[in-house]
Amino acid sequence: MHRKARALWFVSPKKVEIREEQVEPGSGEVLVYSRLMGISHGTEMLFYRGTFPEQLRADETLPSLSDHLGYPLKYGYINVGNADNGRRVFVFYPHQDIFTVPHGELVVLPDDLSFEDAVFLAHMETAVSIVQDLNPVFGETVLVLGQGTVGLLTAGLLNLYGGIRVITVDPIPLRRKASEGLGCTALDPGDGALRDRVLERTGGLGVDCAVNVSGSSGALQLAIDTLCFEGTVVEASWYGSRPVNVNFGAAFHRNRLKIRSSQVSHIAARMSGRWDKKRRIELAIHMLGVVKPSKYISGTYSLSEAARAFRLLDEHPERTVQLVLKP
Repeated sequence: MHRKARALWFVSPKKVEIREEQVEPGSGEVLVYSRLMGISHGTEMLFYRGTFPEQLRADETLPSLSDHLGYPLKYGYINVGNADNGRRVFVFYPHQDIFTVPHGELVVLPDDLSFEDAVFLAHMETAVSIVQDLNPVFGETVLVLGQGTVGLLTAGLLNLYGGIRVITVDPIPLRRKASEGLGCTALDPGDGALRDRVLERTGGLGVDCAVNVSGSSGALQLAIDTLCFEGTVVEASWYGSRPVNVNFGAAFHRNRLKIRSSQVSHIAARMSGRWDKKRRIELAIHMLGVVKPSKYISGTYSLSEAARAFRLLDEHPERTVQLVLKP
């Protein structure tokens, strides 16, 4: 039996629309009814604004996405709901209210995890991956640049890590307040002399490691300028087609600093003998129950109101931490 579904499409810069399509489970597929869809603010705003690299290939670990990413594009990868047998599930699937996927793509959720917390699963897995890539040592100080959803979850995990001091930077008061609620020292980049303020809080030594999840090359520069000798910065931002300019002429060279990227599609080679995606997802689900990130939801919009949600993210990001869509 065919069912009529509605899906969000990015059709051109700053224009989205809802399109209808027919869905019917094929052999080995499961029908899923969405309950909540999470917007990936950083990634999806590149598609909304048209700043993604042309002819970019989709992440091969997300089979629900089109092979090549270009307009018109059905995109998204955070969807929680009920499978046709009633199971509560998470699926890496675009913003669509009814859809079908192979059985193996379902992530079954525990009964005591709310949909509002479960909609953060992809972001929590990313935060877990970042912390594992960072691999901080007990007693170290970590600088986290950007306190959007992934930044807050990363800072929260680092605070739970034990013996780690976390300094965060974000220009938005709403996000700094959330960061302070985690026990972090939250700094406003607008107050000036930011490098000096970070160094002051480390006794002049500098931070041992830093994470940039802000999507800002200026924040990456700050990380480089405040790292201690042989410190490491983990760059977890995706810049799309935007150029990134940093100065390697001073602190980077003389302090023997390291820069590495973090991307959630893969497990770090040093861990691959012990960890796989299934184990990391299980840990992320557990941490959702510990952190309960539903408190970071700033607004819920119906799928038909998606254009309003994206316009808010584009024009007034200071009002949001995480926006979600509902069927």
